[in-house]
Amino acid sequence: MHLPDTHTHTLHLEFKIKKNVPRSDCSLVGDPKCLDISLNFFFINFCNIRSLRSNFQSVEHHLSSIKPYLLFFTETQLSVATDSSSCSVPSYFLYSHFRSKAGCCVYVRNDLTCSRAHTLESSKFSTI
Repeated sequence: MHLPDTHTHTLHLEFKIKKNVPRSDCSLVGDPKCLDISLNFFFINFCNIRSLRSNFQSVEHHLSSIKPYLLFFTETQLSVATDSSSCSVPSYFLYSHFRSKAGCCVYVRNDLTCSRAHTLESSKFSTI
């Protein structure tokens, strides 16, 4: 992971997803030999960023080069009033719960279907 090493802890999770979809080069529908059984990988990254603003250039680089499906951050340290558009990155949706001395956010690749469950969040904690 190319994120800054400012005493942060990073976690990289990788999931193998097996596809069982008909191959486009085969006309025998339902034949197991005509299924694409290739493996895809689903990358999820986590980092205790200790200030999203001061590390934003590294975040942009990481997202554009590694292209994880999800990138979670804690200790974003941005005020609630921060306009999240200043932290946006092309090809990613940003879901944020900014707090000045805490905060968290997640970048979700825009080819994923995702929705935020506000009812599970707490105003007392940095949750998303």
